[in-house]
Parts: sequence; structure tokens; C-alpha cells
Amino acid sequence: MAQQQLRVAIVGAGMIANAGHIPAWKALADECEVVGVFDSQSGRARDTAQRHQIPQAYEALDRMLVETRPDVVSVCTPNGSHREMTIRALRAGAHVLCEKPVATAYVDAVEMFREAEAAHRVLAVAQTSRFTNNSMAAKEIVASGKLGDIYYAETVAMRRRGVPTWGQFHMKVASGGGAVYDIGVHTLDTLIWLMGNPRIVAVSAITSNKLMLLGEDLVTTLSDSGAPLGVYNPRSYDKREFDVEDFACAFLRLENGAAIGLKVSWAAHIPSEGFGSAFLLGTQAGLRLKPLTLFGSLERYQADVTPVVPPEPTVPFAGHYGVTAHLVRVIRGQEKLTVRPDEVLNVIRALEGLYLSAGQRREVRLD
Repeated sequence: MAQQQLRVAIVGAGMIANAGHIPAWKALADECEVVGVFDSQSGRARDTAQRHQIPQAYEALDRMLVETRPDVVSVCTPNGSHREMTIRALRAGAHVLCEKPVATAYVDAVEMFREAEAAHRVLAVAQTSRFTNNSMAAKEIVASGKLGDIYYAETVAMRRRGVPTWGQFHMKVASGGGAVYDIGVHTLDTLIWLMGNPRIVAVSAITSNKLMLLGEDLVTTLSDSGAPLGVYNPRSYDKREFDVEDFACAFLRLENGAAIGLKVSWAAHIPSEGFGSAFLLGTQAGLRLKPLTLFGSLERYQADVTPVVPPEPTVPFAGHYGVTAHLVRVIRGQEKLTVRPDEVLNVIRALEGLYLSAGQRREVRLD
């Protein structure tokens, strides 16, 4: 007997909803039906509904939740509203897939997961960089123990010129932070997951927005800033509103004595180096993620092993296809949640500490 389709509602009709969440949910047509889309800005929900053949568009969230009775809600709004939108959806009886970062403050993230537990609903976070063939292969290799004891790791997400200019990413009041909360959260989450979620206990960091303060007027593309498609109703960009970081670097100490180096930028005089650029150093071997390579030894000789990993799907935001399909299986009781609350909280706590460290110009203890 076929299982009943899950009813999915979309909160926020911006780029990631149009390019990532909606196409991923609609690809699960046998399992799911997208029944409504909400956006507070006049016309955006309507245009998105017409574009994707979604039956209902709303400018009032509560009305959508009551009328569509969703089983799942995708929260695709700016970071600063994730807490409110997620809690309202959970209290309406829906499971939630929330865009990253789950919240802009650790205490808000804790509250969100507590609300999910009280509602007996799943709160999944779209840490989609885990849901690539390369990341999953790396996870298998690390979990096998082939690296031995991991004592250091480094991860990088550097854009040469990739400031998002279509929304409110550059405004602290809406997004809570800049490049760190936009792309740094992805790369740190993937690395911590690969390492088995060791607790981060201290952070020393700097942040800057020196290039943005110069008021550059360089020719760039939307794709440079992470939007290969999906920008249909861009907000007018004003450089004078830019009050977040375009660059950050950090040194993170772990409870087990290991350490992590993190570098992230929207703008820097350096070739772009995107998600998946990371390495781990262990006592038995090292692992580079892109291209995936194991650096070890064979008898008396140094040896490199390059696994043949299936290529990634050619669709934009392929990780969203993986996380939505996984969430359906979790709701059906077929799998356990991959992006666990304790992992998410470990990362968001560290990133909040990163900003505190940069502001105080000293190492910050998280414990």
C-alpha cells in the first residue's frame, strides 16, 4: 500500500527557495506535494507559485499554516528570522527543514531544538555540503579509522569576489553575520561531522570588511556569489548598508586536543576556493577532500590513494536534493537524522564564539 504524500509548504520565496528547496521537493513527486508558498513581500510568493505550479501563495504565514496543513515546512528566510519561522511551523504541527545557519545565536538554536522535541517533530538543518558523494565517501574513510588519531584539520571557503547582492546577506540586522554565517557554516559543519563531532572549546579569530569598505565597483556575476539561478526579485543593493564581514579566519581548539584552522571570504585577492576544500591530518594518514585523496604509506613507501567517487548530480544545489530525500525517510522512520542537533549546536556555538573573539581581539573559551 502506497504511503500518503507529505504536504510541503515553503516559507520565504527568495533565491534558495526557487533554486534549491522547491526543485528538490518537486523532484520527490511520488512522496511529496508542495502545497503553498509564503513571503511577506508583496508579489514574491505569487510569482514563485506561478513559476513552480504551486497551488497557493500567501503573504500571511499563519494563514498558510492553517489552510494548507503542511506536514513539512522549508524555512528559507534570512537568518535572523529562522527562529521565529521555525517555531511557528513546529507549533502548527509541521516538521521543519531550516536553512543554515539554524539561528544567529546559540541560545536561539537551543530553543528551536527544544521546541521540536516538545512538538515531537523533526527539525532538520540544511547543511547540504554533507550530502555530496565526495563528503559521504570521505566520511566512510575517516570512520574506518584509516587516518588514525586526527590531530589537525583545515577548511577553506574563499571567494575572490562573491558578495551576495540580491538580498539582505550584507546586513547584520537580517543575517546576523556575513561570510561566516553564509558559507563558513557549511565548511566547518562538514569538517566537524567528518571528525566525529569533537567539542569545540576555544576560538581565536579575526574578521574584516576592508575590501567592501573600499567601495569597489568590479564586474561580477550572480554565480560568483553563489546564485547560479533563482534570483527573480532582487532587492536593490546599497553598499552603504554593508555592516558584516567579508573575510574571517579562526583557530579552534577541540576538547580532544586537536585543532582546526578556518578561512572564509566573500572578497579577497586570492583565487576562489569553494566548499569541500579541506584536509585532515592523522597519525596513520592524511585526507584531502578536493580532489579526494588519502596520503599514507605502503610498506616502506609513501603512497597516495585517489578513490573513484561517483560524480555529483549536474543540477544546481544538488545537496538540497539529498537533504530533502533524507528528511522524508527520517519522517517515515526509515533513517536516523544525519545532521544531529548536538552537531549543529557545536558549530553554531563556535561561530558565535568566533565573532566574540574577533570583537574582543583575544581567544574566547567556550566552556
